[in-house]
Amino acid sequence: MVSDEQASDILLDVKNKIEELAPDYTEIVFDSATSASYELFFFVGYNASLEVYVGEWREDSRLVARYEYDPKGYKFYRDFIMECASYPLEKASFKKFSVGDFTSPFRLTYHPALDEYPDFSSDGKYLCFISDRIRGNRNIFLIDKDTGKLIPKPIYGSSEYFPKFSPSGNKMVFQGSLHGNWNIYTMPLENYSRNIRRISSGRTPAYSPNWINENEVIYVQDYATSNYFVVADVKTLRRKVIELPFDRVFSPTPSGEDLYFVGLNKADFGIYKLTPEGSIITVEDTEYNEHDPCVKGDYLVFTSNRDGIYRIWAKNMKTGKVWCLTKDIPYDTFYPAFSPDGSLIAFSVYKTGSEPDIWIIRFNPSESEESSPLNDAS
Repeated sequence: MVSDEQASDILLDVKNKIEELAPDYTEIVFDSATSASYELFFFVGYNASLEVYVGEWREDSRLVARYEYDPKGYKFYRDFIMECASYPLEKASFKKFSVGDFTSPFRLTYHPALDEYPDFSSDGKYLCFISDRIRGNRNIFLIDKDTGKLIPKPIYGSSEYFPKFSPSGNKMVFQGSLHGNWNIYTMPLENYSRNIRRISSGRTPAYSPNWINENEVIYVQDYATSNYFVVADVKTLRRKVIELPFDRVFSPTPSGEDLYFVGLNKADFGIYKLTPEGSIITVEDTEYNEHDPCVKGDYLVFTSNRDGIYRIWAKNMKTGKVWCLTKDIPYDTFYPAFSPDGSLIAFSVYKTGSEPDIWIIRFNPSESEESSPLNDAS
């Protein structure tokens, strides 16, 4: 790590931040003469002509990350320091994630930007999430588990939310603003920018999409006083409306032939199931508000604030047992997503005073149900 004279204090702050946040599985050596698994070179200096400080990371003489800070601009100094510190931390965390060598809970992202809405591809090759780490605009990013590399999928002129891989893993559906309003779009992973397709229609917002199968998606469509679900064929664009007896509905989550969703009645949010026969079954509805349903086999994972913090909970839908999965994380947690084999759950952690980051926990229901007391507030 090197700086010019004007940026020596910044260099020290970056070094201290890396040491502060470095997890136990890393050994940080600030000495080019000492061998290490990864050798990275960092330089921070002052560009007098532009009146900005510039921090650069290089790997094998190749520029891999660059950050700027204008003391007269809008970026906070602490965010610039965190940007500079995040690159080596994520280099290590992405690699640990790619080889599966980590303890639970595991922090995956460190960038000061917003990171949320994770999802796994069906083959387990990719984990996607939304981040605004490119010029403050929300874009889709993939982490390639084979290489541990971060792959941006920017869509210029649009902000993206709620990305979901198709069952084959070859396509994605997401909520975006490409046409000036919230709409639902699909795109392939390869050559995506030329093959983005709008699925929703109308002038009211459409949001929170999910896949029913490789050819159909379901999403939420607003109208003047409420909303409803829409099932759309991604090839023909034929659409079918599903109206349910709730004030509002959210988070459609297909599982087999059933549809799990969040229903709002007055001020009460709960999780329900719509069966193929049209019956609505209460799955989890307490006074503490349930959101973000995620289903794998007999297990429902969701968020609830039943102890004053929004934590992630699991429910065995056969036995009815409910237990907390994030009791060791003292911050709000949202948007859980199962890995294809059900062994991992990715989610966002909203640390006080910071933008959210992606974390991972291991899911071992037989072990958790036996060791965890029943914490259900119902």
